[in-house]
Amino acid sequence: MSEEAENKHSTKEVWESTIATFLTKFIFALTFIIPILFFELSTAIIVSIVRGIFWVAAFSYYVAKLGNVNPFKVVSEHVLIAIIVIIITHYVGDWIAMFI
Repeated sequence: MSEEAENKHSTKEVWESTIATFLTKFIFALTFIIPILFFELSTAIIVSIVRGIFWVAAFSYYVAKLGNVNPFKVVSEHVLIAIIVIIITHYVGDWIAMFI
């Protein structure tokens, strides 16, 4: 929608961007199944969390360097947000499990 709202791109370019974004996110999300296949669930969860935080930090660092801003600030902000989301998700899952 943001690409389309810019009115700088053709319909074909918007669709290419949409499909590329979807496929990239879908494939990346699927890679989090790999730890589940090789470890016990509790270990797989920890591996996935560590791996996810690593990628958040790595991409944040890359984006900060591209934008010529302080990488420490950007990385710490994004990692902190990711940790908060993980904690909230855990407790929401526990809360939902009480009703099942």
